[in-house]
Amino acid sequence: MEGSADYQDQLDLALDKRREWLETTQIPRLREALASFVALFEGVVAMLIRKGLLREDPYNYEQVFTEIVIPSDETLPEFENSDEVSYRLAAYRRQLKYVSTEYPLELQSLGLGRLKKVSSLLAYINWLELGESSKSPTTRGFARAFMKVRMGADTMASQILKDSEIQIVRLTHQIRAQLAELIAYHRESWKAAIRRDILPGISMSAAEPRARKEEMQRALRRGFANKMANTPWYPALTEEITDEELASDGAQRKQKILASLALPEPPKAETTAAPDGRAILLEAVRLFSRPHEELATALAVLEENERIILGSRGGGSGWFRRLLGVGASQPAGDRVYKLQYAEPGTPPPKTETLDFSAFSAEVKKKASLLATLASGTSAGFRKLASTKEEEIAGFIDKQLNELLLIHRRLGSLNTMFQARVMQEKKTTRGIKIELLTIKNSIIKANQRRHEYKEKGAG
Repeated sequence: MEGSADYQDQLDLALDKRREWLETTQIPRLREALASFVALFEGVVAMLIRKGLLREDPYNYEQVFTEIVIPSDETLPEFENSDEVSYRLAAYRRQLKYVSTEYPLELQSLGLGRLKKVSSLLAYINWLELGESSKSPTTRGFARAFMKVRMGADTMASQILKDSEIQIVRLTHQIRAQLAELIAYHRESWKAAIRRDILPGISMSAAEPRARKEEMQRALRRGFANKMANTPWYPALTEEITDEELASDGAQRKQKILASLALPEPPKAETTAAPDGRAILLEAVRLFSRPHEELATALAVLEENERIILGSRGGGSGWFRRLLGVGASQPAGDRVYKLQYAEPGTPPPKTETLDFSAFSAEVKKKASLLATLASGTSAGFRKLASTKEEEIAGFIDKQLNELLLIHRRLGSLNTMFQARVMQEKKTTRGIKIELLTIKNSIIKANQRRHEYKEKGAG
């Protein structure tokens, strides 16, 4: 048709540039995002299987696929629906693995039909509506198992699932955006082929607008059947072509398409100011202060375990202390124990004598201090923030060293009491989770301290 040649040249050029960008940039990112999504989902399912909320499919043998098959999402059976959810998730995981490792993720092979299947597979579990409000029966069944752990008492498992959920939701948005870019390219590429091969041969009669539109669509359909019979037919896209050619705002529509195909501008290199040294140090303070509740909880658990063990011998604390290596001359009222611990690089374990009463008072004092600093808004924190950087750095070094010693002694006491509990065949709580939380906070705070030192400030 008249006036279409210039637009066709611009469209072909824009599509060529877009194709190269998608193949070299977006397709590799899509592969990486899908692989990360699959790995995270596998980790989540493995956790739920270990918790006994899902089961592994015993028939999960290797299967050969030639195309994506979306698992059933019909209403779950009233009984044994957890088994049905497990079977569906096993089938879903096989499809995810197939897409991330074997599916032809290439621009030319990822036509509109295949992109729709990939989108449907990604949305099989609706992570954006993970709960009882989801319209998907499988999503609701999966969410019940997921939330039992996510909101359960196992804080470590709960945190793992929380982190996984956050990352999966982020990847879901990313993959959806990447698929939308591929879909948009293929839509305009299909329309460009119609314009190139069929539109030039169509001549329109001088009819009123609606009749002209219907006439053009019939002509496009006839031309398509003659020249592109092996290509999928998309009626909605032919309507877009007729609107771009015949509507009063056709020129604006064409310009909008060209703008949508333009490559995004590379991000400008931003020169960010080096982080303020005081801010780094105060972040370290907040980090090592976070586990103040875990410190108090760990101490309370150890004191309770001591009472249980001493009580099991009718208050025979002298016998218990002799068993743990404390001299018989030690007064019965003292809570003094010999602890063994290992230091890196020194294989033989070392021994120290610990007054549990004094240690308990020390830990309570430390937990109180950390609680004061943790909020970042207390008078104590503001006073610390107003001091010189080198004084804050010295305070951090002192606190980290003391926390490391407390952490080691808490671990040694926990090991000692748990060993005795096993001999007594009693059930008590350990403090491994609290110890891990405290250690992680120390590590993160220490990283900030090193970051400050690398700036040459301390």
